Order: sequence, then C-alpha cells, then structure tokens
Amino acid sequence: MSSNIEAIIDDLLNEEQNVFGIAIINRDGTLLTQTDNWDITGDLAQINELVQTKLELGQKGMTSISILGIKYMIVENTEERKIGTNITGKGHLIIAPVPIGGTGALVCYINPQVGPRDALFAVQEYAKKLSEIL
Repeated sequence: MSSNIEAIIDDLLNEEQNVFGIAIINRDGTLLTQTDNWDITGDLAQINELVQTKLELGQKGMTSISILGIKYMIVENTEERKIGTNITGKGHLIIAPVPIGGTGALVCYINPQVGPRDALFAVQEYAKKLSEIL
C-alpha cells in the first residue's frame, strides 16, 4: 500500500474528528486498507453492491445495510454519496464513491454524537484525493 493512501487516512482523521473509522475500497471492489478499529471485511459484498448499483430516476435502491452487525438505514443514496444512519444511536455511515469513473469508495464510520452531514464535506474531499491514487 502506498504511503499516499496512509497519508490521506491520517489527514482525514486529523482534520475531521467525527470520523471514527475508515476503509478504502479499490476500483475493482477489493478492500485496500482500513483502520485497525473497524473491520468491514465481512460486509464488503454489501458495500460494493451499494456503491456499484446505478439507480434510475425514482429508484430507491437498497434501504439498509449492516456493517459489523449494526444496521444502518440508507437516508441518502446518490452517485456522490451514500449516507446511512443507525436509528438506535450507534453511529452513521458515509460511503463516498471515488469520483472519475471509479467504483472504488471511501467508507467512513461517523461519531454517533453528531449528524453525518457534519463530516460529509471532509469525507467527499478526501474521496476526490483518492481518485488521483487508485
């Protein structure tokens, strides 16, 4: 793994303190890396399905996703971002597909004490940075 990716993870964690866990999925759908505190290996197929499904106008797509046994309701599902929230207060999920024709994604676990939008801008900015590397 390149030091560039490690630097992106470190920078994102330093800049946005509400990001508690990070995983990066490569363009081919494989797990490139993840922070030690968050293992999404068993949930990768579901995440890839969410990222790679192109929705037609009016389609809702997946309504929920479970990661590490925590169920997140999908509250926003656009090409730019997928946002999930756990209705019992166990946190949020932001999945930012890597732009520029990629099916890779930056997957972040967000502090349960804040709204997912509090971290959205930073997560999307770092997904853009990944598009230069992946």
